[in-house]
Amino acid sequence: MPPIRPLARTALALVLLLGSGLSTADQALAPKLAGEQLVAALGRGGYVLLMRHATTQPVAVDLGVFDVRDCATQRNLSEAGRQTAREIGKAVTALSIPIGPVLSSPYCRCLETGRLAFGRVTESELLSVWDTLSVDERSERGGEVRALLATPPPPGTNTVLITHTGTLLYSFGLRTRPEGIVHVFDPHDGAADYVGSLTPDDWRSLAGGAPAAD
Repeated sequence: MPPIRPLARTALALVLLLGSGLSTADQALAPKLAGEQLVAALGRGGYVLLMRHATTQPVAVDLGVFDVRDCATQRNLSEAGRQTAREIGKAVTALSIPIGPVLSSPYCRCLETGRLAFGRVTESELLSVWDTLSVDERSERGGEVRALLATPPPPGTNTVLITHTGTLLYSFGLRTRPEGIVHVFDPHDGAADYVGSLTPDDWRSLAGGAPAAD
């Protein structure tokens, strides 16, 4: 299908968001916690973290040779992105944030982000790129992602979902999308409430004052 222009992307995201039963994007995405308060909440577990992969190489991908199983045909993490993923992992450990399931798009940049940050990852096609899907298919996929966000993690842990900017946009209208950002959701009663976000710089700042992990 032809590429969707930026305004159309926003309109589509709002259509999907409103279809999820949320009244407005602003109401759904107003941050409730930030900084140390957000970290303290994550330390107790019970949240779902929707994460965009870390920083990638500034290269164009030849779609004619693209193969999701061949990293050489994809846009991959840059060295800076790999370092960012490692730093996020170190911050999570230093801040004593318990991590449970880590699900990821099958694209190499997402899988590598998960392995470097959390040491393990499980592939999920649901978190893959949506570029080739129709509007109806994107709407259906958005509902499935929202269902994941509404699924409580194992007690005392947080679930991580590593994905692409399109998933952030089409599943929850998230237009803030620097590489490596983590959006936090509180799953309860079959729904997912938006809690707040952490950028790579936030992780570095917050972990700077944390005691060293044992």
